[in-house]
Amino acid sequence: MNKLRSLIFLAFIALVTLGDNAARSEMPFKVPLQTRKEWNFEKEGVQFSNNFSGARLNNCTHLQDNIYVVTISPENSPINRSPWYAFKISSSKKQTIEVRFLLTHPGTTSKPIISFDGKEFKALERNKWTAANSEKKIPASALLEVGSIPLWVFAHQPISLDDLDLWSNTLAKSPSTKITTIGKSMEGRPLKQLTLGNPDATNFIFILGRQHPPEVTGSVGLMSFVDTIALDSPLSKTFRHSFQTIVIPVVNPDGVEHGHWRSTLGGIDPNRDYGPFTQVETRAVRDALTTIAKQPKARVYLFLDFHSTSEDIFYTQRDEDQTFPLLFTKRWLKGIQEHFPNYAFKRDAGHNENLPTSKTWSYKTFGCAGITYEFGYNTSFEKVRAIASGAAEEMMKILVVETASR
Repeated sequence: MNKLRSLIFLAFIALVTLGDNAARSEMPFKVPLQTRKEWNFEKEGVQFSNNFSGARLNNCTHLQDNIYVVTISPENSPINRSPWYAFKISSSKKQTIEVRFLLTHPGTTSKPIISFDGKEFKALERNKWTAANSEKKIPASALLEVGSIPLWVFAHQPISLDDLDLWSNTLAKSPSTKITTIGKSMEGRPLKQLTLGNPDATNFIFILGRQHPPEVTGSVGLMSFVDTIALDSPLSKTFRHSFQTIVIPVVNPDGVEHGHWRSTLGGIDPNRDYGPFTQVETRAVRDALTTIAKQPKARVYLFLDFHSTSEDIFYTQRDEDQTFPLLFTKRWLKGIQEHFPNYAFKRDAGHNENLPTSKTWSYKTFGCAGITYEFGYNTSFEKVRAIASGAAEEMMKILVVETASR
């Protein structure tokens, strides 16, 4: 029976892929947009929807009985093997359905995070999830209890554009913080910049986030890191007196809005565009940061770019690569490890040093340590917040001493 069901599932692949292509709208972008719509299965009383910000669902078909197939496609290819999906399901009656995941590009389907209100989230129970087995041609599948209240289904707990706007606006209520717009995305969304600290300070750190849309733990880390800088603690106040912290929380807002796996609407991975600068988003970042760095007496002490990957890791320069301040990365990571002696993280020095990443560009442009700060996709938000806050404290300790000695 399982073999027969697998064969029936495979028979749908060609049809589903055709449906996916038909569901793309013709837009003047290099990346075609998925069509926002509802898939109504009237006989079964079931509806699937991708009609919300951050959704990713390219097609949906009813296979048989209570089994549905959702097609998840990236915005373009080749692309990183980090699929993002997000959709809602509702039903005219309470029932359990099986949802099978069809990826049209290689990748690992994450066990869903579910919610009934889009605010409170939990991981799907293990006994309701079947991981994909390519050798046996078994797709990833989830058993989901649905009813009249829509069930939200995500690859990872989301951090939306609205969430980040709310955070930014709350932070900007402080007299030491201001919001400006450094440009617009390809689709016209504002690229916002937060500036924290003494406006007369000539020492700077630069922070970027959300270059890659699915990397939500990176956003959580960024917010906690910046929140710690904004605290009323003696350390934070001293730091803000001597430094301005420049934060661009969302480099790729169009990608976040449209549920992209990685790219801008221009079809480019923004973190491979710091050199070519083909995208309006990366050009806006470049122009904003280099303008600041060219101010009289300005000195950039650190560049951080927050991301998510399979593990908690720092991508850095080598210790023998001279940075200002000298050996900052080595000292900072030592401080983090002492702050959290039981925290396991990795460092990869020289990672992708010949690629046009923000890390490499910032090091070559400003002479400071350029660091890609990655949290694991599955690292809990609570842990990410705690670690990022401690990391901010250790950074401030080092840089306050650096400025005091000059």
